[in-house]
Amino acid sequence: MPLVEAGYTLFSVNHRATPRFKYPAAVEDVQRAVRFVRYHAQRFGIRAERIGTIGGSSGGHLVSLLGVLDGKGDGEDESPINRVSARVQCVVARAAPTDFRRMQAPHFLDVRHQPDASPASQEEHIIAEASPITHVCADSPPFLLIHGEQDDIVPIAQSERFAAALAAAGVPVQLIRVPGAGHGPSLPGATQPVNIGLEAVAWMNRYLKSSL
Repeated sequence: MPLVEAGYTLFSVNHRATPRFKYPAAVEDVQRAVRFVRYHAQRFGIRAERIGTIGGSSGGHLVSLLGVLDGKGDGEDESPINRVSARVQCVVARAAPTDFRRMQAPHFLDVRHQPDASPASQEEHIIAEASPITHVCADSPPFLLIHGEQDDIVPIAQSERFAAALAAAGVPVQLIRVPGAGHGPSLPGATQPVNIGLEAVAWMNRYLKSSL
């Protein structure tokens, strides 16, 4: 695995998922995971201020939220883990849905989008809140986006708009378009294959190790 070979410590995160669990359960779980890792950084032999994330599809959505949400810890929480930040310093997201307002069936959230619904409706509020693009700001971390041009599950326009929003906020971002590729970790159908692991190593080396 390229990231391990490059000296990174990897953590695989399990989380609650639909249909049994609704948004924001999965987001809370991955934020808790980051807090746990950061709190135990010395135990794991890692730098608490140098945490990156990588994920694809629904996982890409979650790591994107980790990047753009405030993630501030609750200083009064009874658990010391919940008092630390859930912010990450670098994100690699493949085929990530980032704007559910523009998806007719945001099944990742188990919330059905109603095209004629009032913007003030509860479902529309959840859809907007769960969309990483609505949280982009100048403090968002560097993003590497990878997307197949023939993705029929999450259209590449999702990454295009997200990249544009990040760039407009002054956030370092790169979108790697993969010609011919559909949805899936192997980028099926790619006419110009991309090694996601090597791209992730290069991106994280640039933004996590550059000032060490």
